[in-house]
Amino acid sequence: MAVFFALSANAMSLEAQRQQASALQQVEGQLANLTEAQREQMRQQIEMFTSPLVVAGIGFATRAIGLFIGWAIGAAILYFGLVIASQEIKFSQVFAAFRWKWLPFAVRDLVDAGIVVMSGTVMLNPGLSYFVATGDQLADARNPLWLLTSLIDLFFLWHIVLVYALIRAAKSRGSAVGLTVVYALLYLALRFLPSLLAARLSFGL
Repeated sequence: MAVFFALSANAMSLEAQRQQASALQQVEGQLANLTEAQREQMRQQIEMFTSPLVVAGIGFATRAIGLFIGWAIGAAILYFGLVIASQEIKFSQVFAAFRWKWLPFAVRDLVDAGIVVMSGTVMLNPGLSYFVATGDQLADARNPLWLLTSLIDLFFLWHIVLVYALIRAAKSRGSAVGLTVVYALLYLALRFLPSLLAARLSFGL
């Protein structure tokens, strides 16, 4: 994750500036009432918040916090699922094993970093969102279907396979397939709903 943000800082900054400029064009009429001093202040704020260091720093901090929260929630889902299936197991055991199930996402960060190095740009339509993207980043960010499909890719499927293997290794007396499906649906819901809420707050969906 650190490698990805280090290599992607400049590309992410340029993309943030492009999106900011696009957003300002849509409210250009409202900006006409601003004084020259207010325009200059806005320009300085945009430059600060779209600088490579700030963009990468905020992105890394957000992802790092989300990583540990994701581990805790994911392990909790599996733990209670196994307990309900009458499997005697400790949460610490599930948590220790679950962290390794995040390996696909670590590989995905390295692959994305390689794409940035080769192309000079960040991937704008991750996962299956490519098939529903319109090319308008602001419009796509307001589309719930785009938000949902952006979470589904080969690395997510790899993660689900590893989760299934963990459940089978725990020798659950319940259905390993059933518990894996429940985990996958909850995982997507917990990733999708906050993104949808953020889109509503930011773009007025």
